[in-house]
Amino acid sequence: MTTYEEVINLALRRSLFYQNCEVYKGPAGFYNYGPYGTAIKRKIVSVWRKHLVQKEGFLEIDGSTVMPEDVFKASGHLDNFNDPVTRCKKCGTAYRADNLLNEVTKKEYKEAESEAILTKSLRDNKIKCPDCKGELSEVIKENILVKVGVKSTQKNVYLRPETCQTIFTDFSRMMKTMRLKLPQGISQHGKSYRNEISPRQTILRTIEFEQMETEIFFDPKNINEIEKWNEIKDYKLCVQLDGKKQVEQISCADLVKKKIVSGKLIAYYLARTQQLYEQYGFDLKKMRFRELDNKERAFYAKEGWDFEVLTSIGWLELIANNYRTDYDLNGHMKGSKEDMQYVYPDGKKVLPHVWEISIGTNRTFYAILENSLKEVNGKTVLSLPTKIAPLQIAIIPLLKNNKELIKKSKEIVELLNHFDITYDDAGSVGKRYARMDEIGVPYCITVDHQTLEDETVTLRDRDTTEQKRIKITEIVKTIRELI
Repeated sequence: MTTYEEVINLALRRSLFYQNCEVYKGPAGFYNYGPYGTAIKRKIVSVWRKHLVQKEGFLEIDGSTVMPEDVFKASGHLDNFNDPVTRCKKCGTAYRADNLLNEVTKKEYKEAESEAILTKSLRDNKIKCPDCKGELSEVIKENILVKVGVKSTQKNVYLRPETCQTIFTDFSRMMKTMRLKLPQGISQHGKSYRNEISPRQTILRTIEFEQMETEIFFDPKNINEIEKWNEIKDYKLCVQLDGKKQVEQISCADLVKKKIVSGKLIAYYLARTQQLYEQYGFDLKKMRFRELDNKERAFYAKEGWDFEVLTSIGWLELIANNYRTDYDLNGHMKGSKEDMQYVYPDGKKVLPHVWEISIGTNRTFYAILENSLKEVNGKTVLSLPTKIAPLQIAIIPLLKNNKELIKKSKEIVELLNHFDITYDDAGSVGKRYARMDEIGVPYCITVDHQTLEDETVTLRDRDTTEQKRIKITEIVKTIRELI
């Protein structure tokens, strides 16, 4: 299995992602993405948009990251959005108590555990400050909202801790202007911010991060009325039920029949979520929906399933799937005095319930890298699904000093300019192939002396390394079929 260290090594070597402001040793918890990393991340979002948002008829918005304090009073974040923190009495360094206990004891402590239990566990295990071995303080809960200064207002404002709050506050406007018909999903991709006490593991736990979020608004009385139910009723989900150690494959129909989920709508969107990650190249054996118990669920959730994938560092949570009921709309309706009830054509009103699919973009990016990274014959190959590869084709002239080969190569570049391509004439052909393999380019086209004789080129496949001759006149058709 590819290791975490190998992924990070590749990321730094090819500038997929790296520390923000590294020349100044910038603050922890902020990362930049280089050209190839940006392209991969953009395509991850594009696949989400195509195979979930557009396919399911969701609306997509793009909201501001800055929101007034009133929003977070209504949402409960001012009171409940806390991390368990312990500080070193000697050097002052702060730690997430649950994370520190997990690392030292190798047991599983939850952030929802009480301060008293976490403090007792620190004492019982005789855990000291990892930096200076000083004594640790009692555990307290600290709010992790990021407060910012905006001179144009006297109100306190914060950077949003999750993209969904913009969706909730925009819901009444969407009802008035977009002719909503329940159930209706509203999606958003963008950045969120959480004042993490101990950012760690590069892009897996940061202060600034990206989400691909969808909130599906529905009438709870109609939770079992799903138009496309027959498409997925026999599709099996990989689930780990609360209290069970094994992952089981259970059909959507059985999840509903056995009342494991609250209704068909929940099972339907869990299925669409798992199918999305099949598009990203994950094997079913490496995926699971883990059912959350009362302690683990978010304060607003009636039902929760964490979607996780198996990595070299264990099961990694990528998506929070939560049945938020009417918690958010009810809170914002009271806080804003705005009526957020949905009105049916016959005048009947209902305050919609919400099913949430909150995807961590950065974590998904990491998991895809690890899942795709392989060593073939001693060489590094990033075997990304073609649809999320940073580039689709590399054009490679055999000799960089041969004017005729260069001219023909540039003609092919123009011929393929509507694909994502690169032109590479630096180093030996073998080194160029290796370079393209390492960043995930699925196909290389080599222009050689035979090209000048018969108008054919060599097409090389990244994963099989197989090469075949094709006519230049057939390049566009062949590449289109391949990708």
